[in-house]
Amino acid sequence: MIIAIVFLAMLLIGVPIAFILGMSGFVHMVVIDPSLLTALPQRLFVSANNYGLLAIPLFILAGELMEISGDVERLTDFARALVGQIKGGLAYVMVILGFLLGGPLGSANAEAALLSSTMFPHMKKDGYNEEFTAGLIAAISVVGPLIPPGMLLVVYGVASGASIADLFMAGIMPGIYLTIALGLTVFFMGRKQQWSVTEWQGIGHVWYTFKRAFFSIAAPIAVLAAIATGIATPTEAAAVAAVLTLLIGFVIYRKIKVSDLVPVFLRTGVMSGAVLIIGAMGGVFGWTLALDQIPQKVAAFVLAITNNSLFVLLLLNIFLLFVGMIMDAIPAVMILVPVFMPIIKQMGYDPVHFGLMMCFNLTIGLLTPPVGTVLYTTSMATGVSIDRLIKPIWVWVAVCVAVLLFVAYVPDSIMFLPKLLAK
Repeated sequence: MIIAIVFLAMLLIGVPIAFILGMSGFVHMVVIDPSLLTALPQRLFVSANNYGLLAIPLFILAGELMEISGDVERLTDFARALVGQIKGGLAYVMVILGFLLGGPLGSANAEAALLSSTMFPHMKKDGYNEEFTAGLIAAISVVGPLIPPGMLLVVYGVASGASIADLFMAGIMPGIYLTIALGLTVFFMGRKQQWSVTEWQGIGHVWYTFKRAFFSIAAPIAVLAAIATGIATPTEAAAVAAVLTLLIGFVIYRKIKVSDLVPVFLRTGVMSGAVLIIGAMGGVFGWTLALDQIPQKVAAFVLAITNNSLFVLLLLNIFLLFVGMIMDAIPAVMILVPVFMPIIKQMGYDPVHFGLMMCFNLTIGLLTPPVGTVLYTTSMATGVSIDRLIKPIWVWVAVCVAVLLFVAYVPDSIMFLPKLLAK
């Protein structure tokens, strides 16, 4: 109870999450045994000294390089050539572009900010409702952390010990399902709308835009193929992705200049440092929870309510949706994975399937008030006030939750890819 009060009090007054985790772990050590404080520096080092975490700054670097190399413009032109001439074409372009950018960016907030700046003005000019457009931007941004190489999947893999390569392969299908679901939602919502239609420019134009965007599409696929075939580990593939993106942007597209690299490296360092500090502090907190046998106590409490695996899964999903509403996904994963592992093992859940479900669930929370950071990012980037978004966003949340429940209760819908590659 003391730890819970300390954690919630600091969360409510706005203390940065890394320090909340660190202080909670510190107080927990004092409550258990003050002599444990001598192990604090060692636990901080052990939590951060993980080879798998090295993939995070490398994938962030690759995403930053893709952003300045003109990939967004080329992918937008390709998506517009494919579906721009259909009624609601720009909305479908948004959905396709969100899927294509999901892996390279790897962050829901980054994707929301990028789509808001690039697509929102065009859709507003073509007569699309502002609330509809902003809600769609926020919803498609949920795909970002799911499509490999999503940073959240790396964090879960490190925290749980699950195969990051399997998580990457399993993450492809939820992203595809959500993209299809959002596309269908656009179709049904647009039946009574007077949306503009662009003129079809022929298959030659599609081929031209595809050739321009070829390397923008091929680079992430090549990285995934290297992981899937076992040629490279996810961390090695992250290094390959960064180098490959740099060479393509510097030599082929000639959009990246030497003067661009220092700001890119600085932004990568700042973002990576924030994630790794959270990881180190979360590791300390997770260690104290394990010492106090909190995971086992939580497992016993949940299983005392019911031992029906389907109902337990529903309880966990409801709890994760609530957590996602008040906390960012990365610290939530660092805290909750050690707590849930006994339940996962006892109920016989596949840790890869559970990891995808957990990451998907927490990412949906980014859409919801009161702390939904993607919702606030979209509001700030588009200029659509948050009070105008709170009501319409629930339609998009409902679509995301429907796909989540499908993924949760039909494990083979996402696990067939890792199993196929294992064979």
